[in-house]
Amino acid sequence: MNVLEENLGYFAKQRCSVQWQVFLNAFATEFGQQIPVAELRVLMARLGTSMAQGIDAPTGNTIAELEESINSIWFDMDWGWVSLVEKEDGLYIEHHVAPLLCAFGEEALSWSPAILEGVYAHWLSALGAGSELRISQVQPAKSDSLLLVFRFGRTA
Repeated sequence: MNVLEENLGYFAKQRCSVQWQVFLNAFATEFGQQIPVAELRVLMARLGTSMAQGIDAPTGNTIAELEESINSIWFDMDWGWVSLVEKEDGLYIEHHVAPLLCAFGEEALSWSPAILEGVYAHWLSALGAGSELRISQVQPAKSDSLLLVFRFGRTA
């Protein structure tokens, strides 16, 4: 591991409050052993929706303004940052350094990112997105990348 990777690992670990790390890791371990991944993803998405209801929705008339507004929210919460990328098949949300790995551990990366699906689905709905549009994680989370990618658009 080079110095840059060590530094990034250090900063990623700082994304989760020390007082909660042991509890949240134990929580994730127990849930992961008792509940199937598909059900955990549904639960986390519902938690994300509940979480989003307690946060002012982002605003913006352009993708750049929306990205700036979302980043303001995440920066204030210490939940990383996003890049919004428009492509032919939808809007891609690239979420960098969310505290999920540190909070829940590597084993939970198969289901914990669904919390962000719930948050983004709620926010985009509040901005007027139609019910025919869905958000989904487009690639598995990897502990070494610190990047989660979601696609918002029509389902195929």
